[in-house]
Amino acid sequence: MKILQILGSLSAGDAIGNDAIAVKHVIEDMGIKTAIYSPAVSQKIKEKGVYTLDSMPKLSEDDIVIYHMGSGSPVNNMVADLNCRKIMRYHNITPFEFFSIDSPKAAEDCRRGIINMRQDLVGRFTAYIAVSEFNKRDMIEMGYKERDIEVIPIMFPFDDYKQAPDSRMVKKLSDGCTNIVFVGRIAPNKKHEDLIRAFAYYKKHVNAKSRLILAGSPNPDGIYFGDLQAYIKKLGVEDVVFPGHISFPEILAIYKTADVFFCLSEHEGFCVPLLEAMTFDVPIVAYDACAVPETLGGSGIVVDDKDPAFLSRVLDEVCTNEDLRKSVIAAQRERMKDFAYEKIKAQLQDYLRRFMENYPPLSPDDPKAAYKKLYELTEENMQKAGKALDFSAEALLACAEREAEDTDVTALLNRSCTDSEFIEAAYIAFFNMLPDSEARSRWEEKARSLSRAELARAIVEEAVPSKTRRDKGTKVRYDPFTAAVREAAGGEGGAQTA
Repeated sequence: MKILQILGSLSAGDAIGNDAIAVKHVIEDMGIKTAIYSPAVSQKIKEKGVYTLDSMPKLSEDDIVIYHMGSGSPVNNMVADLNCRKIMRYHNITPFEFFSIDSPKAAEDCRRGIINMRQDLVGRFTAYIAVSEFNKRDMIEMGYKERDIEVIPIMFPFDDYKQAPDSRMVKKLSDGCTNIVFVGRIAPNKKHEDLIRAFAYYKKHVNAKSRLILAGSPNPDGIYFGDLQAYIKKLGVEDVVFPGHISFPEILAIYKTADVFFCLSEHEGFCVPLLEAMTFDVPIVAYDACAVPETLGGSGIVVDDKDPAFLSRVLDEVCTNEDLRKSVIAAQRERMKDFAYEKIKAQLQDYLRRFMENYPPLSPDDPKAAYKKLYELTEENMQKAGKALDFSAEALLACAEREAEDTDVTALLNRSCTDSEFIEAAYIAFFNMLPDSEARSRWEEKARSLSRAELARAIVEEAVPSKTRRDKGTKVRYDPFTAAVREAAGGEGGAQTA
């Protein structure tokens, strides 16, 4: 058995990619073979055990795939079709409307991803992990069952942030200016224009000696970044800095010299930069939207108004009121304990162990035992909910053993089960469906006066000429009732009945 992770794309510095690599380390610590696969892997990724999707090995029913869902991709349906145990790790998808003024391609990717989530992927994974309660609620609204979803936050590798920041960047930013910082992709949902508008007022009316640092890469195919540049020029505001794609030590330098982390984003499934700011004891001012308040968990300063004058007063208070800064930082430190690496690691490992126990491998060595275990677990859960399964374990076994267009009547005869279970198994074998209530009652009535062989013969006699069976394409591999079948089928029959 192996646990493989699949992503639509894997980029350096991307939150989803970083989470996948951290999850890989967690699985490795469990002593389980693992790797990461993606159709597009950045050359900057140096992690061992990361490969392009075309090199992924053949999967068996015993294997587990964890799929990181966060956009529209042809990989979405491909993973859903895999014949193995599957877990979706849902990172959320930005509403496509945000990108309608920026990039048709980005908008279409998001639109397609949302359609996949709503129409194509519901019920096609064994279980689901949401990285936030906000994402879980989003999934439930799209039709996913709450009982199938567990919340496990993004794995945040604190140790990575202990390395030395870039000294030149630290020196450059330590010039006495108040550094207001936001880190994140330059994308419309992040609302950089709101940050710029608020900063323009703050710099003009509150603190002239300040700069706004917007660290992140723009979409090379989009127009949003150009619009921001035009907006800055229109406002006549100076000291708005776009560092572009910079090294990790330079990112650390920006956090180290930041006076406040300022976030006005309107769509976040988690928002990892909030944790990054907390790690450096940078007080946070953030807009009340999506998963942001949940990630902050009562820490930071959450605002529900984007008025520039109001935001400027908040920023000034955070930057100048030492008692307020200390209390905000103390609350953020306390919140960070909830995201401690070892804590989330233990949570994920416990989840994977429970998953493997609750959804046992469909081992080819003993498929009946695995399916019976699955049936027993399902039956137990249904009973706890005050409900009952409307089919037997034998029906599930028949479904599991059924090979497309190929039914072994002899195997049916050799089943050790009740008449009712035999009828269910036979219907699945011949028609790939359970009998309706009328058919079930009819056959159970016949079973009272017939032997098992006679009952089997009667079902075969009805199945062979059946249009339903023919439409399903089911063939009878061996027929112990040759004469009767040939007569019923008008000449068909024998060792291989069509």
